[in-house]
Amino acid sequence: MQGILVGAVLLVCLSTPLMGGTQQPRLRSKRQTSEYAGGAPLAVGVGSWVMWVLMFPVLRVGFTSDRNTWICVALLVLCVLVARPMVRMVAPARLKGSRILIAARAVGLCCVVAGVMAPLETQVDKQVVAGVTVVYATTAAVLGLLRAVDHGYFPLVLLRTAMWRALLAVVTGYWIHHTGGTLAPDPDDATAGTLLLAVLWWSLVALSAGCAVAAAVRLVRWLRAGPPARPAPPGVTSWPPAVGDVWTAELTHDDNTYKERPVVVLERTPGFVRVLGITSVNKSDRPRGYLKLRPSEWEGVLKKDGWLNLEIAHIPYCDFLWRRGECPDRVWDVLCKKADVRERSAKAGPAPGFTFRHRLRSAMNAHVGRDARTVRVDAAGSRGRRVWTRERV
Repeated sequence: MQGILVGAVLLVCLSTPLMGGTQQPRLRSKRQTSEYAGGAPLAVGVGSWVMWVLMFPVLRVGFTSDRNTWICVALLVLCVLVARPMVRMVAPARLKGSRILIAARAVGLCCVVAGVMAPLETQVDKQVVAGVTVVYATTAAVLGLLRAVDHGYFPLVLLRTAMWRALLAVVTGYWIHHTGGTLAPDPDDATAGTLLLAVLWWSLVALSAGCAVAAAVRLVRWLRAGPPARPAPPGVTSWPPAVGDVWTAELTHDDNTYKERPVVVLERTPGFVRVLGITSVNKSDRPRGYLKLRPSEWEGVLKKDGWLNLEIAHIPYCDFLWRRGECPDRVWDVLCKKADVRERSAKAGPAPGFTFRHRLRSAMNAHVGRDARTVRVDAAGSRGRRVWTRERV
């Protein structure tokens, strides 16, 4: 009974990542929810049964003759065709159209499943429940890791998830060992139940270890170069921000306060985006530093009069919240030809929001400082004209 309970816990832990939605958007009320597939465990369960049926004769017959070789190759091809929709199901929307990548992942999944089933052939190949459970555990671990890597944007959130799974693996491993089981049974002598618990446990360990490695690699890159443009932050659409688009973003000020503001995207770089912020505070007394915007020209983007700050600001990719629309052609032409768009003053110091503590905090899906209720913009600075095109980068 205790073994059944531990096995059920391990199965649930392996099935949960398949459904997705592990990382929440920063603004749940404004952003869309993460990609979620509630029927993924059931679909993977059916697919695992079909894969076991196809792999069973391959393991029993093998490549012993030319005829058997062709039969085994045909069965393995069918197995890849079964694995492909499962791989595509857990992939993010941006990767579903990449046929080569999906096919390569399906082949890799079948290789991993075959590699796990081969040593256990004498114990689980004749028992449907045992064989399907082994295939399901292996498939769920691989697909869960792929989903975590594809959807896990914030590295410390992904690392926290990996640590929770590792803690659960420690607890269940101690439970198995305390009740007389073993985590490294001999396939020739151990019972099917002992092998199943070991396969489930090692699948959970592999899933947590893979998530931890992916999180650590991304965290190092995050702290060195800032939040990446890929993968997309959870909940955003039309990613990445295109030149000429208007987005709502969290704009950080020099005093570490920040506020949600509409911004016009000027240029994308590997580590940040160059933008012009829009404020609703009246700036008519500073005509050379701001450009007045009429809501009639910005239908669906602005609801009231605004002023476009002509000083360029740098925003990390993780601080973009949602897309509002596009900059009108007339305003864009003014920015390119007439407006006195200028870089940030060198005397003002480095762009805010890019220090180590800002990057570390953003890796947790959080923000340094407090939400500002007023806008304080330093209008002083060097002036220089640069021309941007609306060409998609």
